[in-house]
Amino acid sequence: MKAKTYLNEYLFKINRISIALLIIFGVFLVSSATAVESQRIYSDSFRMISIHAVAIFIGILLFGIIKRVNYLYIIKFLNPIVILMLVILFILLTFGINLGGSTRWLNIGSLRIQPSELAKPIILLWGATQLSNHHIVQNDFMKIWRAGFIPGLAIILIYRQPDYSTSITIAFIIFVQILFSKVKFIYPLLMSIAAGFLALLFLGSETYRAGRWQVWSDKICDQGLELLGDCFQVHQSRIAISSGGMFGLGPGTSRARWGSLPSAYSDFISAIIGEEYGFLGYLIFIFILSVCIISFFLLAIREKNEFKKLIISGIGAWILFQSILNLGASVYLLPVTGIVLPFVSYGGTAMVSIFVAIGIMHCRVDD
Repeated sequence: MKAKTYLNEYLFKINRISIALLIIFGVFLVSSATAVESQRIYSDSFRMISIHAVAIFIGILLFGIIKRVNYLYIIKFLNPIVILMLVILFILLTFGINLGGSTRWLNIGSLRIQPSELAKPIILLWGATQLSNHHIVQNDFMKIWRAGFIPGLAIILIYRQPDYSTSITIAFIIFVQILFSKVKFIYPLLMSIAAGFLALLFLGSETYRAGRWQVWSDKICDQGLELLGDCFQVHQSRIAISSGGMFGLGPGTSRARWGSLPSAYSDFISAIIGEEYGFLGYLIFIFILSVCIISFFLLAIREKNEFKKLIISGIGAWILFQSILNLGASVYLLPVTGIVLPFVSYGGTAMVSIFVAIGIMHCRVDD
């Protein structure tokens, strides 16, 4: 018993250390990648890294508050929070800020937030509540129906922004929670088949998305036939990564940040890793990220409390899926989706939301 407790404590320690290392590494990367853009927009090269630092501080503060709360108390307020989330996502479609063809942001005074990011910890909490023993539904089908209904509505609203990558991230979180729950395996199997069909259906429902998929599947960027359009960011990302060589150009010396690589501080932050820290630095980063993700799933497997098991596995799925999409896009193993790298990329709402989720993971379980 003592050995099991010690192992759990060891895994939690590894989890915390890996997260801290990713955040620290991210601060250095964002500080470098945002300097030029921050100077251009705000006439202050430190403005964007300051916003990033404030987001980390707010996230840590919320984490510290949430982890001291009994999870049953949090669940008590879940229904009104879910309703508010859906209302905001619906309002966003009409009154949101449109940037780059997507209506994903809301301005509240001088503050700009991305509601779809804040929806992730709420949906994570909803799925865990509905699938765990704390919601008395004995029938497996009804458990999955209740767990998937609200996320399904959120996915539709987020997809309409349009934000395909966040939609499928949320779907993957719920799917992994179902896998880690006590429902019969046939249900997640059928869900994966249905989800794959819907994903392909949605993929072709928008001209720009279908075009981007075709460019990727036909390997047009690899053939060097197109250097602009959908291939521009891909080529610039590859140039940045390859220019780093084995040991990199050095911290704060990125050339891509001068405008050649759009979204270098968010969607393509991993290209800056390769450029400034080289192949060796990239491998070290991948190792730390992998340790972080694996620690979440090992903790979920060993967790006795079903609610916390589903929260931890959902966070692991969240980080895993977004990391695959982000890193895959930077080297064009996957199509460009426009999704941030957890704990690392610039993005205040994304940083706060992941800290809220980790706070729920550490919340008290005493009845």
